[in-house]
Amino acid sequence: MRYDNLLNSFKRLAAGAVVAATATIGLAGTAAADSPFHTGVWQLNTEAGAEGLVISDWLVFEHGLPKRWLYRRAGTNDTNQFDFYTRTIGDKGYTPVGLRVYRTGNTSMKLTIAEKGKTPMEASATRLSLVNHMKSCLSVEENGAKLYGSWAGTAGSTLKSLHIDQDSLKIDGETRRVSVEPVRVGRLGISQDGKPVAFLTDAGGDYAVLQWFKPGVTQADMRDQTKEILDFKAEEIVRTPYGTCDRQIASRLKAMR
Repeated sequence: MRYDNLLNSFKRLAAGAVVAATATIGLAGTAAADSPFHTGVWQLNTEAGAEGLVISDWLVFEHGLPKRWLYRRAGTNDTNQFDFYTRTIGDKGYTPVGLRVYRTGNTSMKLTIAEKGKTPMEASATRLSLVNHMKSCLSVEENGAKLYGSWAGTAGSTLKSLHIDQDSLKIDGETRRVSVEPVRVGRLGISQDGKPVAFLTDAGGDYAVLQWFKPGVTQADMRDQTKEILDFKAEEIVRTPYGTCDRQIASRLKAMR
């Protein structure tokens, strides 16, 4: 089997993905304890050569930005294996591609990408970063404090600047009065006039994603930790202007051989 680019499987996703507003499934990882072993910077070993692979607790990165959400598949995980459904940022439901990571050692794993109706592709991966989540900048923040403050727009957003605190949200100079509450580890729920309007979700590394709700999301939906909303009006990737994780990732990737 040729691995011209294992992750290209993600980039050929069919438009007819499974569409659902919510799903009874959790984001990968717990973030309250050690991050899952897949979190970090990896060298993906393929027949075509080494490729960099960057994964936070909840997302696969591409071209330096968080790109593919990981939703842990219930009942298929143990200490060494995690199976995920995936969704591309900006899409309205699962993509027809599943991802499995299987730990084969303290610093190694096997990654399998299974696109619906196609032969799964596999490759080994060697860790380039540290394992401990307290030393991994790609881990999701435990207490959510990282999410408050100022953020800058990226190539994955239409906004240029964002500032959030417990009672206001300022975007490109326009301030709206809101109420903000932690709804799970690494995620803030934002409401305006008593109605939920958005999540701000820690993407790991230097990034977060502002996820604007479509009409109809209730307070119960926003606070439900057992279900994931999969259909948003928009998802905007923002970056902390004080972040150092991008630099750390680049340094780790230089170690590929």
